[in-house]
Amino acid sequence: MISSRLRWSALLACALLAVFVAGSSAAADDTTSPTASISFSPTSAPPGSSVTITATVTPGTNPDSTGLAVTCNLSWAGLGPSAALDPDASGLVFSRTFTVPGDAVPGGRVGSCGVMDGQDRSSSPDYSFTISSPETDAAPTVASHTPADGETDVPVDANIGITFSEPVDLAEGWFTISCDTSNTHFATVSGSAGSYLLDPNSDFVNGEQCTVTLDPTLVTDQDGQPDELTGPASWSFTTVAAPLNRPPTVSAGGPYSVDEGDTVQLSATGVDPESGPLTYAWDLNNDGVYETPGQTVTFAAEDGNSSKTVGVQVTDNGGLTETDTARIDVGNVAPTATFAAPATVFAGLPFTLSLTSPHDPSKADTDAGFTYAFDCGDGTYDPSASCTSSDVKTLTVRATIQDKDKGATTYTATVDVTVTFDSLCDLVRSYSTDPKVADDLCAKLATAEAATTATAQDGALGAFRNQVDAKTGKGLTKDQADELKQLSKLL
Repeated sequence: MISSRLRWSALLACALLAVFVAGSSAAADDTTSPTASISFSPTSAPPGSSVTITATVTPGTNPDSTGLAVTCNLSWAGLGPSAALDPDASGLVFSRTFTVPGDAVPGGRVGSCGVMDGQDRSSSPDYSFTISSPETDAAPTVASHTPADGETDVPVDANIGITFSEPVDLAEGWFTISCDTSNTHFATVSGSAGSYLLDPNSDFVNGEQCTVTLDPTLVTDQDGQPDELTGPASWSFTTVAAPLNRPPTVSAGGPYSVDEGDTVQLSATGVDPESGPLTYAWDLNNDGVYETPGQTVTFAAEDGNSSKTVGVQVTDNGGLTETDTARIDVGNVAPTATFAAPATVFAGLPFTLSLTSPHDPSKADTDAGFTYAFDCGDGTYDPSASCTSSDVKTLTVRATIQDKDKGATTYTATVDVTVTFDSLCDLVRSYSTDPKVADDLCAKLATAEAATTATAQDGALGAFRNQVDAKTGKGLTKDQADELKQLSKLL
């Protein structure tokens, strides 16, 4: 019985061992090594050229590759059998740039690269590359140019364009431009490599022949041993014939507006049919003489309101002229002055308003003089600047200055009208024809001012009013008496 049990245990252990070995073998069969595809840029190149080799890696699996590295046999490029390639940020693309040896013999090159990972797995993809034959260095030529050789009706402001067959270096004095009438032209050169533009420093002349000549010894290519320019290096063209001169046109602009004493810019616009230069001159006083040069001039206005006529004449480079006129409306400017009015006055007593330091930008207005008018607060204007108010209140007073053209400026101020015992006494003395009566009335006002009680003051003022009534018609008019009594009630 024991022997039978041992046999079964042994058989079970063998079965389990077989299952484990089978599983391990299956896992090993799923493992892959890293591989790569190899490329060159460019795919072929002559000796002395720069080339980049690139290996794009597919990582191994089960487990995934780590620590990838790529080396290539680049012995034919002088880099040895295990030249390392540099990874990019992804760690899956490796590259190296190198120069094909200058003495390399043209033809195919084959080799292989090694792709390794940190799991000790590797592969060896092959590559091929072609070293092409060196290009033959040809001398540069003029591929094209403008104007073309023999071209006619070339604009006088034309530029000269030159395109070479390859990039070139240019030395000082590499070109000349010579014309029958306008002689030698210098030019500003722009452009680079194989294409250049010559902008002559001055325009050509109508109907002349010009020749462009290049100095071959001063034009060389930029590859290998410098070669001088070959082939045709000179050509000629004829500029357009001079057109029949026609008179220009001109506009004086406007109408313009300006205030007297101020200035305004006058600007003319002219057109020459042949697009030639124009000169301008203005007649600013309308006397038929164009005495002021310039396309834009300044007109100084004197007196308004008025309308002035000015003229402009334009002349082309052939001496033909044209004229035009414009209207300038000169506006009148109201005169100004300094207005003065007292802040406080006493009722019944006169006060004065004033306008001083008058100013007008027009000399004619100033020479003609100004008209002044004053409003003492009742809304009516009068030439007199003397005012009187018989009531205690705040007055709004005004003053106006006006020039000969009816331009006017009005000023406004406020005047507080008040009454005191002293001011009423002064008013009494200015009204009364009898000094003794005035003394008596002023004495009653003094008594009222000195009173210590309202009753005593009212009594003294009542005596003042009684005496005013008694003197009505006897040194005081009725209106004066009424005013004095009314003002005493306001004390």
